[in-house]
Amino acid sequence: MANITFARVDHRLIHGQVITKWSKIARAQKILIVDDILGQDSFMVDIYKMAAPSGIDVDIKSAQAAADAYKADDLGDGNIFLLFKSIQMVRKAVDAGLELKALQLGGVPPESGRKIVFQAVALNDEDVADLTHLAEAGVDITLQVVPEESGMTLAEALKKYNS
Repeated sequence: MANITFARVDHRLIHGQVITKWSKIARAQKILIVDDILGQDSFMVDIYKMAAPSGIDVDIKSAQAAADAYKADDLGDGNIFLLFKSIQMVRKAVDAGLELKALQLGGVPPESGRKIVFQAVALNDEDVADLTHLAEAGVDITLQVVPEESGMTLAEALKKYNS
């Protein structure tokens, strides 16, 4: 049975910090990228699989497929590190039945209409609504870019967003 040890939103997905730091903290044998669009691009699937650290498998599933596999206990064995490209994809997966105890926001770019609330994390109204929904569903949400630096709680981020 698979054990989800870490879940993170990071628009860059598999990159240096994820490979060298967060995957070790997650004690992951597998990285599962949850993204509806990425899984349809076989070229990018191959790129992400090649970018993974040695000894860590990579799989990419849509939000619905990830939730279905979770509910059917069909995610495999060992520790799984979930990676999401967006907050909306997390909500979609959770609403479909994927259970998360905790979620870390580590990379949400400051695109148009977003307000920076913490280093590499910028939110808009849709993000705030989705994060509030997730928190109300029991997901503990923190913001942290790298393990060596302090993070921020969702409550602190929402206070900054609303100021």
